[in-house]
Amino acid sequence: MPLPDFHVSDPYTLGIELEMQVVNPPGFDLSQDSSALIAQIDGKLAGGEIKHDITESMLEIATGVCHDIHQASHQLSAIRQTVLEAASRQHVQICGGGTHPFQKWQRQEVCDNERYLRTLEQFGYLIQQATVFGQHVHVGCTSGNDAIYLLHGLSRYVPHLIALSAASPYLQGSDTKFATSRLNVFSAFPDMGPMPWVANWQGFEGLFRRLSYTSMIDSIKDLHWDIRPSPHFGTVEVRVMDTPLTLESAVNIAGLIQAIACWLLEKRPFKHQEQDYLLYKFNRFQACRYGLDGVLTDVQTGEQRPLGEEVQRLLETIEPWGDVSAIEALARRVQQGHSEADGMREFIASGGSLIALVEKHCEIWAA
Repeated sequence: MPLPDFHVSDPYTLGIELEMQVVNPPGFDLSQDSSALIAQIDGKLAGGEIKHDITESMLEIATGVCHDIHQASHQLSAIRQTVLEAASRQHVQICGGGTHPFQKWQRQEVCDNERYLRTLEQFGYLIQQATVFGQHVHVGCTSGNDAIYLLHGLSRYVPHLIALSAASPYLQGSDTKFATSRLNVFSAFPDMGPMPWVANWQGFEGLFRRLSYTSMIDSIKDLHWDIRPSPHFGTVEVRVMDTPLTLESAVNIAGLIQAIACWLLEKRPFKHQEQDYLLYKFNRFQACRYGLDGVLTDVQTGEQRPLGEEVQRLLETIEPWGDVSAIEALARRVQQGHSEADGMREFIASGGSLIALVEKHCEIWAA
């Protein structure tokens, strides 16, 4: 399939996608009934979208095009209410978090969808293992060249976004010792991590043509980079965040990304070059492993700084460009040095079980 022309979008408009867990009480393992849940909801949304993801344990909710986080919050709140009502009728519950803490990948059923079944044939058990849950945020751009500039600029802040959203310390019944284990699940796939270097949209078109010639991909949706351009939407899509436990946190993260995008495209503070990515995977690992307690290494100077301090510095830089309430809420989280992953571990350390943890997450999402 040829690469579509870059659709011109209103700058800085937002779209938010959240991959949610569908769980069965009273055991609170993952359900295999998302298709039945979606059938209950069909045609009942005034705005946004509810759809399948890879396996029957996953439910994706998405806003339409939003101009600010308040519009996005309004849409997501309405979608959440619709989903919760349908879930009650189906006797299942919904929660966030980047991983289910004790599900077994061998039980996962891939959705009856041509694209997903083709991917299952290609990647085998890796697809079942990919029953993990993330937040994706689209930001509108007016041109392909702006999209490439924005993609490179946002890539500098991938560790910051991972640390702020870390919510998957438990996987397959064990504490992984990572703040987010979700991204590790994807490490075996050939198209994960940063997009290969291109300087502009023309370079990206050439890259896509070369990848298409290999017959490994059919469309841009087959490329699961940390950040990717989405020409059919006219956006850049950020894909590194765990699904938060609350709608408020998801909206605040989206507000941060919108503010960074506005600052980057208005001020053009960087002259991007391929060397910028030299330490990308090292810094990304620090964020996944340690969250806000990780260490960032400057690719130019070799200087190492605490990731929490770098996140605080970023929030101060982009505050004039973003929603004040969202920036302040994230700043408080950084100052407290407390992530959702930390809260999960504290719950278990105080005597809670993994089953009770999922039950608590369902209560938090519904609150």
